[in-house]
Amino acid sequence: MMDFYIIFAGVIEQGFASRLVAAINNAGTNGATKIIILFSSLGGNIQEGFTIASVIQNSKIPVSLHANNNIDSIANVIYLSAKERTAESYAKFYLHGATTPQAAFDEKGLKEQMLAIKTENARIAQFVSENSNLNFKKVQAMMRAGTTMTAQQALGCGIVQEVVHKEVPAGAVIEEILAIN
Repeated sequence: MMDFYIIFAGVIEQGFASRLVAAINNAGTNGATKIIILFSSLGGNIQEGFTIASVIQNSKIPVSLHANNNIDSIANVIYLSAKERTAESYAKFYLHGATTPQAAFDEKGLKEQMLAIKTENARIAQFVSENSNLNFKKVQAMMRAGTTMTAQQALGCGIVQEVVHKEVPAGAVIEEILAIN
């Protein structure tokens, strides 16, 4: 049995998302029997996040996600897509509602954007609810308020399954996908 480690610290956008999906899909060629992602993200594109979540949920190799810093915005959907979820004691989880890019809209455009935001909020709230101990209405309220949770609070909500310290063992097969500012 060989674990394949991915360290991901970046925004959820096409470039980083593509690299993460490729790393997950290529883990089998490295002989991996389990993928462990040490994960941190401030969020990003909702569609890219749901794509990554789908890849994780449908991976033929079991995927474990370990929160090692921020799990914000759409990163919560990615995190909750794994059947096994752990977190460092200092990890932070932030839920909020969807936003729209700043732009000039006419009345029709504003209505369309408002409907799009409501739809995205409902998608995210449904996914979080289905993969935690939180009911849909509670998640919606948390998103409207913009809720930050510690790893211990997320454990109490069923988002995190265990608060534990993880390190990549010496000699492990590893891929790093990092955004360093």
